[in-house]
Amino acid sequence: MYQIADFTSQLTLIGMKNLNYPTLVTELNAIAAALDVDTTTHDLTIARPPAALKPGPTQTAFTNEALHLVNRGKAGNLGGAAMADAISGALGLIQPPVLITAPNVSGTGAVGNVLACTQGNWSYSPTDYVYQWLRGGGNIPGATLSSYMLQAADSGTNVSCRVTAINAAGEASATSNAIAVA
Repeated sequence: MYQIADFTSQLTLIGMKNLNYPTLVTELNAIAAALDVDTTTHDLTIARPPAALKPGPTQTAFTNEALHLVNRGKAGNLGGAAMADAISGALGLIQPPVLITAPNVSGTGAVGNVLACTQGNWSYSPTDYVYQWLRGGGNIPGATLSSYMLQAADSGTNVSCRVTAINAAGEASATSNAIAVA
C-alpha cells in the first residue's frame, strides 16, 4: 500500500527538481486547498481522478506532475487532508517560512514586569523559533527567551521582540508590536 511517507518524499523531490519554478508555491497551495476539502479516496481499480484534481492540458506541467502524484496517493487510499498536510510539510523543506501573523508582545510596561512574546503564525512548517528582545529597535544583549523582565535601562523606551522562524529551507524574521516602558 502507498504510504504518506512515500507521497511526502516524492513530492519533496518534485519540488526540489522544480525549485526555480515561479509559481511552485501557489500551485502546491492550490492543490493542498483542494485536497483539504476532498474526502474521497480510491482503490487501484478507479482510473479517473476527481474533476478538481484532474491532470490535463489546462494545467501547467508542474501541476500535472504533482497531480499525478496526488492521484497515485488517492489510488493508495491516502486521504485528502493527509496529503494536504504533507504538501505543507514538503513546502517546509523547499521554502523558507513566510509570516502569516506577526508576533505579539503582551504585558504592562513597567520596570520589574515580565513581557511575553508569541511566535506569530508562519507557513511552511517552521521547526524552530529564535527570540531577540529589542530596546528602541536595538538588541538587548542576552534577552533571547520568549519572555523578558523589564529592566531599569528599559525605562522611557519601547521594547519589542524579533522572532526568527527556521525550517530546513531557511529562515525569516518578524518584529512584534512595541510596549512603551514607563
